[in-house]
Formats: sequence, C-alpha cells, structure tokens
Amino acid sequence: MATNKDIAIGIYAKHIALASTDGRGFRKAVMDQLMSEMGVSLASAATHYNNCKKGSSPVEGLGRAPVPKGVRKPGGKGKAQVQLQDDNECVSVIELIENNVARCQSFLTQGDASETFDAKIMTWPKSEWVMIWGLGPNSGDIFKLEAGEKEIKRYTPKKITEDITSCCV
Repeated sequence: MATNKDIAIGIYAKHIALASTDGRGFRKAVMDQLMSEMGVSLASAATHYNNCKKGSSPVEGLGRAPVPKGVRKPGGKGKAQVQLQDDNECVSVIELIENNVARCQSFLTQGDASETFDAKIMTWPKSEWVMIWGLGPNSGDIFKLEAGEKEIKRYTPKKITEDITSCCV
C-alpha cells in the first residue's frame, strides 16, 4: 500500500509541467488534489507539497524570487520600528480625590482618552476627573499642570447640600 508521502510525490510529479508556466496554479492544483485524495487539511497538504519540493530538483518559476547580492532587506529582522512620542504629545485621564491624583492613564490619541474619560465618569460619578494634554502627574502626587500641559476638560460631581432632616419633617 502506498504511503501519503508516495501519493504526494506522485501528485507533484503529475502536475510538474505546469510549474514552469504558472507557479501559483501549479501549487494550487497540487494542494487541491492532495487535500481531496488524501483527506488532509490545507496545512497538511502544504507540508506534503513543501517536502516534495525540497526532495525534487529545483524548478524555474517555483518559490520566491532570489534576492540579488548586495540588496539589503528593509526593517530590523521583523521587528516593527517604534516611534517614540514626546511626553506632552499624549493625552491623560486623571482621577482626583481632594486634589490628589488617585489614578492616571495616558493615551496616544485624544479620541481614545475621551472615550475613557466618558466611561470613567459613568463608572465612578462621585470622583472628579480631568483630561489633559501631557503625561500628567503620578498617582499620589498633588495635581498641578506642568510646563507644556493644558487641561482639555474636567468633570466635577455635584454635591448634595440639602439638610436631610429638613426634608423628612
């Protein structure tokens, strides 16, 4: 009985004439037939295809185009280049309790900060909230704006000043 490896090699050899004219079509034809005849997943079919390709002599038109010598690839080994942002180019949402900073969260965009500001007001309506341009102070510090920072908006909860005993008499 033929193994899956033997079946894959046979299918690969059957379609090899298509490889030099249409590399993508060749790969699709081989993998479709591998999946239907062997009942395997796309990932398994790709593994069988790659093993057949490695085991055969190189075919013009298959694989990636060779990179000429002296050409450098862009980037740094797949790592994204991180752009640092100035401290005062961010937006911070700050919770104040008796003018002391209880929480401070910073964002790169004003839209994200504004959504968070609104959510914080809904979640903790008894706290005072401030949204500023800039990094803002650390938790536990007394709130004050540093050079380059400016207040965008503020929420101050309403205080109940009615005397409870007068309403119940």
